Amino acid sequence: MKAGLMEIADIFVLNKADREGADRLEEQLHAMLSLVMPRDDWHPPVIRTVATENSGIDALAATIEKFRIHFESSGQREKKHQEHWKYRLLGLLESRLLEQVLHGAEGEKRLDRMAAEVAQRKKDPFTAVSELLAGANVHR
Repeated sequence: MKAGLMEIADIFVLNKADREGADRLEEQLHAMLSLVMPRDDWHPPVIRTVATENSGIDALAATIEKFRIHFESSGQREKKHQEHWKYRLLGLLESRLLEQVLHGAEGEKRLDRMAAEVAQRKKDPFTAVSELLAGANVHR
């Protein structure tokens, strides 16, 4: 398991919990989770399920609802929503800037020339970017 994964999930679902090794895996999950700092007072729980037998599904649904209530009451929902749109706007801005700077074949040629100059150490990358922006009449 990746350490980063432990910091992403809000709820861990151990499905097929009736299989051999499930107890050991649950112990390992709890051990790894004990090393992760809780986010906004939320400690990600481990819920055991056996989906084919509909076992543990009620506990999972209750835990999801508990998390939803916690998430909304902590103000994190609005914060996450705003963060989502911030990154979405940045992506759109990036696309528009690239369109303005590199529009058409001439823009690609300028980019190629700048890349060659930077590769040959005739120009530093920051100056090259400034010149590309200036050539596209993009306000700095």
